[in-house]
Amino acid sequence: MELPARLLDALTRLAAILSEKGVKWILAGSTASCLHGLSVEPRDIDIIVELERVYEVDKLLASKFTVVRRVAYSSTWLYSSHYGIFRAEGVNIEVMADLKICGKHGCLKTDFNDLYAHSRQIKINDVQVRLAPQEWQLVANLLIPGKEDRVKAILNALKIRGLDHNALNMALKHAPAEIKRVTLTLVGTQL
Repeated sequence: MELPARLLDALTRLAAILSEKGVKWILAGSTASCLHGLSVEPRDIDIIVELERVYEVDKLLASKFTVVRRVAYSSTWLYSSHYGIFRAEGVNIEVMADLKICGKHGCLKTDFNDLYAHSRQIKINDVQVRLAPQEWQLVANLLIPGKEDRVKAILNALKIRGLDHNALNMALKHAPAEIKRVTLTLVGTQL
């Protein structure tokens, strides 16, 4: 599935701005899933940035895009992170750092450096974009209620593309025990 034009334009602008400043960041969520080849319709852009620079990114994006919500530490029953929302080309760009996703089985703490090391780099409109590994997205989506279809789509894509055991180990290293068990059952792998 291709990205809608306005989303592609927003992502291209965002990538160029962050790359120019040398910010380490990773595309996650539905847009990353779409670029991994999943048949999902992305509606926004979710990025995870290095914690050390998240407030610099906040100032940078506030100077370039419409501010919906400045970055600040935020916590709900499901997510905790330094979080902000910006708008470009009519598309929301959600910025996160130090992300933790909690579900009924516990919490997945995202280690940015591990995630970055296992991300996949692609080129879009002459700018580099790093995609969160599908293995991490599988583990994350298992914690989020209502993401059963996304989990199935990721599993199908992994069957076709193949499983990156290193990326899976990285994601599971930070996952609750029950989510590890479920993930290993779903992928049919004993690590």
